Amino acid sequence: MGFIKRAFLYVTKKRGKSILLFVILLVMATFVLTGLSIEKATRATQDHLRYALGAEFELVPDYTESNPYYKKETDDEGNYSISTEYPITQEIIDKVMENDGILSYDGIAQCLVTTDLEVIPGTVPVKDKYRNMVYGRFVTGTKNSSLFRNGTLKLVEGSHVPVEGGRVAVISKELAAKNGLSIGDHLSVTGEDGRKTELEIIGLFEVVNPVQTLTPVNTFDKLENQIFSGIQAFEELQPDVMAGFYSVVFVVNDPAQLDDIVSQLKKDDTIDWRAFRVEMNNKTYEAAAAPLEKFQKLITTVLILIVVVSAVVLSLILTMWAKSRIHETGVLLALGFGKASIIGQYLAEVLMLAVLAFALSFLSSNLVAEQIGNYLLQAQTQPSQEQTDSLDDNGMNISMKGDVDPNNIVINDNGSTEALSKDMTVEPLDIAVSPVNMAKLYLIGFIMIVFSVGISSAAVMRLKPREILVKMS
Repeated sequence: MGFIKRAFLYVTKKRGKSILLFVILLVMATFVLTGLSIEKATRATQDHLRYALGAEFELVPDYTESNPYYKKETDDEGNYSISTEYPITQEIIDKVMENDGILSYDGIAQCLVTTDLEVIPGTVPVKDKYRNMVYGRFVTGTKNSSLFRNGTLKLVEGSHVPVEGGRVAVISKELAAKNGLSIGDHLSVTGEDGRKTELEIIGLFEVVNPVQTLTPVNTFDKLENQIFSGIQAFEELQPDVMAGFYSVVFVVNDPAQLDDIVSQLKKDDTIDWRAFRVEMNNKTYEAAAAPLEKFQKLITTVLILIVVVSAVVLSLILTMWAKSRIHETGVLLALGFGKASIIGQYLAEVLMLAVLAFALSFLSSNLVAEQIGNYLLQAQTQPSQEQTDSLDDNGMNISMKGDVDPNNIVINDNGSTEALSKDMTVEPLDIAVSPVNMAKLYLIGFIMIVFSVGISSAAVMRLKPREILVKMS
């Protein structure tokens, strides 16, 4: 009689032991499969976050003495201005965009301009010469602008400033209403040195979260007053300044590749990197992913503990049962059955029950995995509100004065000096038992069973038939 047939007869005859072992295997399999499913869901959520949030690096001119193209000029009153003879041009942007993994870019130059509009007053008094001034933001398209991407501003009518720019304008809906303007109308802007250009209004935006009434903000700081246009308008207003952007933010698809992308980019010797600084930023992704990474480590640790404890418990149970089967083992050895055949029978008995238990664990794990996973996630990572660095408007200071000059003021995305805050709450995991997880369960389970059967049989299999008979007597 083969060992498989003997195993089947034993399992069907010893129903009590078989049911008990089946239940033990089912519970173990459910825990292991639940752990595998939660871990896979956590990894999938992390991958989704990586591509949903992305990361970015900012390319800015290096306004220090280490830049060989750096220029600083001082007038008789002690005021000074800085510039570079090697600015960020569209040609440089195009070279950077040739690198894989970069999704889009947001270039900006800015300066104070005077318009023929009645502006929306701020809450902080400014010098008379700045009273009717607003910021002109000259961008590589407003669709990719950080202010529109992060939801600070929202286009509500018309179209965005195109990537190629142009002498067009996107202004706030409030500013347009205050001055009786609409899509298709024109407005005139004047630079600080008196040069003018005319812009056609092609779009209107609104500030999603306007600054509170009592929040201190200058007139030129208010987002409602600012005018978005193309780089061509900036070139007309400041023809003496070498055309280029003060800052370009490049959005990267995968935060995990940010370091590699920047490292590869700096190997491009067609760009003189002495003239620029590269600042990397993946804080948004890190802040959102940190709770999940912490949770994934916890689940991995728990999963290992489950497997180890299951193997120990199964080994102890099978060892106790093996000792109760000394008589059976002695008889089989006396009849000439080899030790391999006997161990094969013991192994087959457990595997027969394991195949059914593991299959049924698919249903039981599906019932509990999502509830357990999200309960542990919420217990491990309590929702908290993280303060993020206030994002600037991607405009770099290009002019510095002895007294306070608005061109040196970095405006936060909400138009004030308050830092942005985001509710870094952890979204529930989408947990489901997959065929891959089932395959892993069977692999882990079979290894665990082979190990446990080997441990439990070792003590008895070392004995000779005569020693077994002596123990029986």
